[in-house]
Amino acid sequence: MRLIARCQAVALAVIMLALPGCEAATESAPALAPTAPAATPTADAAPALTQAPTAAAAAVASPTAEPALAADFGDAPDGAPAGYRGTRVIGRFPTRLDTRSSPNPGAHVLSPGPDRLGKAVTSESDADDLADPDGVPNLINADDGDDGVTALTLSLDQVPAQATLEVSVALTAAAPPGPRYLNVLIDMNLDGRWSVGEDATPEWAVRNLVVSLTPGTSRSVRTLPFAVGATSRLPDGAWMRVALTRERIVGDAWDGGGRWQAGEIEDYQLALPRTGGASESAAPLIATICPSSVDVPSGALMQRTSCRLVNLGGDGASELRLVRAAGDASLVPDRIGRLDLRAGTEEAIPLVIIRGENEGRWRFQTGQTLESEVADGLVVLGSTAVDRTLAIVPADGQPLFHIDRSADYFSIDDLSPVNGFAFADIRRIASGTTDLTVADLDLLRSVWFTVEPVPASRPGGTYAAFVIDLADALPRADSSLGFQIALALQATATSTDDWVPQVGDFDLFQRTDTWFELIYRPDAAPPWRLQKRTAVDPGAAAPTGATAFVDGTRVVLLIPALEFERDLESLRFRVTSFVHERGDPLGEDGPSMADAAPGLGQSLAVFGNVPVAVG
Repeated sequence: MRLIARCQAVALAVIMLALPGCEAATESAPALAPTAPAATPTADAAPALTQAPTAAAAAVASPTAEPALAADFGDAPDGAPAGYRGTRVIGRFPTRLDTRSSPNPGAHVLSPGPDRLGKAVTSESDADDLADPDGVPNLINADDGDDGVTALTLSLDQVPAQATLEVSVALTAAAPPGPRYLNVLIDMNLDGRWSVGEDATPEWAVRNLVVSLTPGTSRSVRTLPFAVGATSRLPDGAWMRVALTRERIVGDAWDGGGRWQAGEIEDYQLALPRTGGASESAAPLIATICPSSVDVPSGALMQRTSCRLVNLGGDGASELRLVRAAGDASLVPDRIGRLDLRAGTEEAIPLVIIRGENEGRWRFQTGQTLESEVADGLVVLGSTAVDRTLAIVPADGQPLFHIDRSADYFSIDDLSPVNGFAFADIRRIASGTTDLTVADLDLLRSVWFTVEPVPASRPGGTYAAFVIDLADALPRADSSLGFQIALALQATATSTDDWVPQVGDFDLFQRTDTWFELIYRPDAAPPWRLQKRTAVDPGAAAPTGATAFVDGTRVVLLIPALEFERDLESLRFRVTSFVHERGDPLGEDGPSMADAAPGLGQSLAVFGNVPVAVG
């Protein structure tokens, strides 16, 4: 046995050299998956494959005499620098026949030609064969036959990013029928080896993909999506091995080594697209990650969520734009302009939703479209823009808006109908709860025109939210008019403190006790203010943490839930508008007009529920 082992070792080192007392192998090697020898691998070697060696497999892994090989080898670095930017990582990819990077021989195919990746295939006695028939030893990345990979395309809608690989496979007419198997390794963590351990992103990216085609034909094969890189970066410079074989590669792990009877081995180096060519900095590749749906629970009017922008490439800028596709839900903001992101960093984009009556759908696009490029063993990663949808789903059967379809302005003097200004004609009101952080409130302030009490309070927490839709946009500056949009509530449990008309038989605030007023007076400083008053002391402004927002025809009022003595579900309310000429709020010299929803003769609206539609 010692003599046989000695013969095998020498045969691997000296081609066609026979020692005295040794018999040369006369049987051709069978086609087998790579096998693991019994010896324990060295510290530098990849762990052994899990396939149990058979007698035939042992013969292939360590033949008694190495023939004058005319095999196809890969060309990834084996014991040399991996070429990863800014690192000193050594590539320990099993490529040489007598490799120290694996307990298996360096990956090679004994009979190249009939089964091919692409059109060309080379043959040599080793990856570092100085007499390589094509004139140049394979190492490093110098195999002229690496032409099977046609594209590697990223989809940037999750992290790690998803990729698909496109490969051309061909069989000559002399090739036997039957399935072929495609396997792909990528050094995802850039540690210089194809790991057999449990990495965050599997480095055995494509496992035994079955390829079926008729001898004498070729076809393009597209893999299923697989994860590539880490959650914060893509593997710029990573080495990739693509193997086409007639046998499955068995086991739970593969380090890239092995020997097969037929097929082809091709190695490539991956690269990020660069802004000005190969020597310039990496281009940004921004992953856009938004939820596919947001469920708005029963009772909630507003909901918060977020999207993430992750720069998996080089330093650069991105933007996020969401476009309404269906429904009447609102999304704030619907566009984030230029946002600079350093490589490997991310930014959370907070979003606030005002739910609609029915499900709303917003479209957005992930990533950007970049063509992948393959040349001279280098694969420049491409990306494809993907359309996605964010659905905003309200609770089933949850009512939302109280609708007042008529233009029912009335005179503040005698309730008679008048032709008023459309911007103060109340069309819809809705109410519900929302939980917002200080950051959410700051987001709304950055997008919408904001009116707050003085001094302003920004506590965050649970709010009673009210949405008031008007028939026309509320003017931000009109020197000829003054107006007021008010929310009048029964905020206490007793009716003894309710407001009663002081002049005449009616009042906009009758049967309510607490009022939040959004007031515009062109001759006041400041012209806009938000104040809280109560029926107990109507002449004084009470402290409040409320905030009002104006967005075109819509007014959104947020009131901290802690300001109410009773449960929010017990609140009753009315929304009112009031318009007058400048300096004449009582209508002594000109008309004063108003609207109310629900009307003055109707029951107050119940918080979080919708009364019968009126108007």
